Amino acid sequence: MNRPHISIEIPEQFPEEFDEFILTDLVHEKLNLDFRRSGPKMYAALEWVIPGLIATYILKPYFEAFLKEAGKDHYQILKKKMSTLLSTAKQMNVKKVAASKSTEKLDSSNSQSGAISIFIETKSGHLIKLLYDNNLDLETWQKSTNQFLDLMESHYENGNGDPISKYLMQVSKEKSGREIFAIIDPETKDWMLIHNISQYIKDKKNRK
Repeated sequence: MNRPHISIEIPEQFPEEFDEFILTDLVHEKLNLDFRRSGPKMYAALEWVIPGLIATYILKPYFEAFLKEAGKDHYQILKKKMSTLLSTAKQMNVKKVAASKSTEKLDSSNSQSGAISIFIETKSGHLIKLLYDNNLDLETWQKSTNQFLDLMESHYENGNGDPISKYLMQVSKEKSGREIFAIIDPETKDWMLIHNISQYIKDKKNRK
């Protein structure tokens, strides 16, 4: 079975009309879209790593195959849909509960939203997880996401001279694992790429 171009997962309690609201214009005859609803899950893992209630995966086949056939107009539609999902997530109040057998405790200093995660796959197969700080406003979330999507477009269109490729050349998959995190700097509003999230959390606590 072919890998999906895009995968979107939303909570099962969302009203049914939300499906059409998201899928309108996004659906394309050549787009392999995996859209599903899911119930609550409990993860025995670091809370920075687990997906949000709304999880979107934009995968390598979307950039390497679909966009070449469908054209850039669909990318603009995708940006608008991501903005819509961010707007929905910004209004959600997510209560975090640690699994009883988890070795990781909830971090009270972690202000990153548990409502949404956007994952984007790179040419090298790394999966970049975009994190969203609840202390930042919706406009910042949306503008920053559009900027990151522009970076990913450049990443797939250019050689190895784009910012994403330059970062990945410094980080081997063996050392970092497949997942890399992107966090919006609250002061500059620029994205920071982080391959060792545990060390980042530790350093952040030590700075306080």
